[in-house]
Amino acid sequence: MQPSKLIVYYSWVGSTEVVANFLASQTNINTVRIEEVKPRPLSRIMFAAMGAFLGSRSKLKDMDFDMSEVDTLLLGAQVWAGKTSPAINTFLHKASFKNKKVWLFMTLGDDKPPVKVVQSIRRRIEKKGGILQSQVFFQTHWEPETNMPISHEEFEEKALAWLEENHIHFYGGKV
Repeated sequence: MQPSKLIVYYSWVGSTEVVANFLASQTNINTVRIEEVKPRPLSRIMFAAMGAFLGSRSKLKDMDFDMSEVDTLLLGAQVWAGKTSPAINTFLHKASFKNKKVWLFMTLGDDKPPVKVVQSIRRRIEKKGGILQSQVFFQTHWEPETNMPISHEEFEEKALAWLEENHIHFYGGKV
């Protein structure tokens, strides 16, 4: 079996998807979006934050890949109310990380590194046999009225530096 690389991400308002697509364009790694069965209306942000704060899980649509064939995973998540989103909670609960190397990229609303969130994700990945290699955070400035995701100018330089320092080479090279 050929070692497989994959970018898996959840994005509610679009910023994590913008980052995931940029990383894919720089590495030639395919992306898979984590999708909830019942989409969250943007008007229910307080309920979404509360669900994350309480550690809720959401029901996910089936994903079209076999995790057992993946050895390198770039995982995209967000920080909601200082926690992981219900969709990411479900993914972390269901996925097998045995013998997987995981690189984590996150979007968040403030400029404080989400140390406790990373520790939580690391613990859940390692409990299932994976290794969290590195993480990077991108601050977003989401405005509910316009729902504009992060712009490339806000994260490209940091994303490219992260790829380079972690030897996530461009276009199918060594990870």
